[in-house]
Amino acid sequence: MRTFTRAIASTLAIIVVLLGIASFVWSNVLGNVGGLGTSLQTGAANAILDATGIKGQADSALHQNASTIAAATGLSESQVNAAIDQLDISSWSVTTLPANAQATGSFTTSYQGTQTTVTTYSDPSYVSVNAAGQTVALSVPASAQSYVPYLRYL
Repeated sequence: MRTFTRAIASTLAIIVVLLGIASFVWSNVLGNVGGLGTSLQTGAANAILDATGIKGQADSALHQNASTIAAATGLSESQVNAAIDQLDISSWSVTTLPANAQATGSFTTSYQGTQTTVTTYSDPSYVSVNAAGQTVALSVPASAQSYVPYLRYL
């Protein structure tokens, strides 16, 4: 399960770094005009995610490592592939975390020298990821929400 978690965390770390760059450019070059900037930032961040193909690469990487993940977790390879499909990575998107979001847990892992902290919330439709000094809130699709509470046990 740890291999599976590290694969997800490393993918999320890459996403956070890319979005951090976009956020820096937006905040320091374009600015925030009366609240409109937040929705434009979110839209721009999601456009960057889609344009880079990172979500597809993450999904492919997880599927390519299904046998390794299966060996590490004790699940069958078909169970791992089904879980990866349920994660529906292509449907994850950058969002704004609600002000009243209550954290339920977090875990920290590192991959290739980048430390990543993933925080889960009482509302499983949100996860935040902090890597390289940047934090990004992600909207979790309904098909993956049942997996979110288990992240805190890893």
